[in-house]
Amino acid sequence: MTNDDNIIIERIRGGGTSEFSQLVKRYGPSLMVFVGRIVGVQEDTEDVVQNTFVAAYQHLKDYNSQKASVSTWLQRIAYHEALYHLRKRKRQVMLPLNISDDVPDELPEDTTAQQLDEAIQQLSPEEQMLLQLFYFDGRSLKEIAYITDKAGDSLEREVSRLSSQLHRIRQRLRIILTHKNHE
Repeated sequence: MTNDDNIIIERIRGGGTSEFSQLVKRYGPSLMVFVGRIVGVQEDTEDVVQNTFVAAYQHLKDYNSQKASVSTWLQRIAYHEALYHLRKRKRQVMLPLNISDDVPDELPEDTTAQQLDEAIQQLSPEEQMLLQLFYFDGRSLKEIAYITDKAGDSLEREVSRLSSQLHRIRQRLRIILTHKNHE
């Protein structure tokens, strides 16, 4: 958390509600990209990000700078808001793919960005979010455990679980892309 963020949060907690717009300006664009990659529809993305900031404002008293930076905390809220939105829309698409341990997780070399994007859209929202957080946002597995609210007593176990889950997601993408290339 930057010192500037700390000052802003303390002012808001002290009653300076107009200061919240600084957080919206600072973190709104990155949240729009994060949510937009998953939700897809611009209007829905805007609604989810707006709901994220409303929830953040309502729960600002719960923010703890010792647990996470403001950006990580906001991304955690956005993650849950986006999943809620997608579940409400009943957009989850599950593939009936059986993954075995002998499937490599490297993608085919001739994969285009468009093909990869289409394959990612076939994953569940949770899987899409994990890819977004790890590969596009560069979050560590510990940060992802916090954002997804799965960090319990055993952080090491959760980090290991997330690592395995990312491996299985890469395998699923490889299978999807391989099937698509053979059609």
